[in-house]
Amino acid sequence: FLPTGQLLCGSAHHRLPLSLLDVKRVRDINRSKRAQAAVKCLEFHPTASVALTAGWHKTLDLFQVDGEANQKLQSVHVQDFPISTAHFTGDGTEVVMSGERKSYYVYDMIAGKITRICGIRGRKERKYSTFTVSPDNKFLAFLGKDGYIIFVSNKTKQWVGELKMNGEVGGVAFTPDSQHLLSYGTDGQVYVWDVASRQCVHRFTDEGCVVGRRVGVSPDGQFVACGSESGIVNVYERSEVMAKESPKPLRAVMNLTTAVDHLQFNSTSEILAVASSAKKDAVKMVHLSSLTVFSNWPHVHSRLGRPTSLHLSPLSRYLALGNERGKALLFRLNHYHQASQN
Repeated sequence: FLPTGQLLCGSAHHRLPLSLLDVKRVRDINRSKRAQAAVKCLEFHPTASVALTAGWHKTLDLFQVDGEANQKLQSVHVQDFPISTAHFTGDGTEVVMSGERKSYYVYDMIAGKITRICGIRGRKERKYSTFTVSPDNKFLAFLGKDGYIIFVSNKTKQWVGELKMNGEVGGVAFTPDSQHLLSYGTDGQVYVWDVASRQCVHRFTDEGCVVGRRVGVSPDGQFVACGSESGIVNVYERSEVMAKESPKPLRAVMNLTTAVDHLQFNSTSEILAVASSAKKDAVKMVHLSSLTVFSNWPHVHSRLGRPTSLHLSPLSRYLALGNERGKALLFRLNHYHQASQN
């Protein structure tokens, strides 16, 4: 699989400027094959210049990303399986897909083979629509009902354990070292779990939250971000949330007015990207050193549509946005693009 894309290389050598975000729209990732429904899933490969798109049209598409041709590499149609979540595994050899079904699918990109996994042993969930992959590539963490988080071995695709929190799970995020998992409840409580022991080692309240939606941890481990139903995103020092039950955020980002559906830190922990699918052009980029929102993007003529998916590439050269019109928009972040050429 890897020969179909060029390996990403290089790193940013200079700190991200404070004032304006140097961003340029380039050709859509899926310009050669626009999706027939909203792009629900959009993700860059961890090591190759490749991205995936998927959604309710039951098709996984893989594209080589160069900002110009963005050639389609493969399409995989999954019969009677609208896809709600799709992730590359950490080693980049597989794509795991889930939806509103009791089963989920694994696509082996090297063998070109798709395998149906018929549920998770010991669980009676009606659907496994949302999951995340641990950074060390050992686990898939599925969001279950009634506050359960179900751990599946990424190697065997079998149940290995579970966590249970009060209320419903809004979102989860692993720490960069995979030693802890944060789970954000719809009641505004954030649980910190030790992955090895499956024990809750700390719990804190997200200030002012009514309904929790998304949580994230920065790659350098310094920041924790919590995005709520109201559109507010609280940014915390991780050391603060680990020490207190009612920590104070460094900043409450209040630029979104509808529920936070997407939240991701970039690879250098300099940018936090947040978006809401409920409103057109509802995307914001936060400069973390200053905790200010870049004012120049998106601008009034961006025409992003409703952002149904969002992802930053591994070296932050690109930002991708999927929308309800079936487009996977691609933006080049020039600060990182130029640095990677040096």
